[in-house]
Amino acid sequence: MNAEDDLRPGRPSTSHTEEPVARVREIIRADRCRTIREVAEDVGITFGTCQKILTEDLQMRRVSAKFVPHLPTAEQKDDRVSICTDLRERAQKI
Repeated sequence: MNAEDDLRPGRPSTSHTEEPVARVREIIRADRCRTIREVAEDVGITFGTCQKILTEDLQMRRVSAKFVPHLPTAEQKDDRVSICTDLRERAQKI
């Protein structure tokens, strides 16, 4: 008895590969206020696939009309520290 799946007719899913994921990442980083529908149209994938890429692959969620990562990257943390330090120094000078 063979426990492996038999080949099925039909085309495999090609919209959920590295290329669309990279394109979605670029578009969202350039403009975080874009809607899922706009991003999906630009990349040429379906709404559901785009939503899955954003939420599962890129681990982003919608917050106040912006896509943000669940956890900030090291670069984002460094940017926040430098901005806060700069603001604190400005406030102390006044």
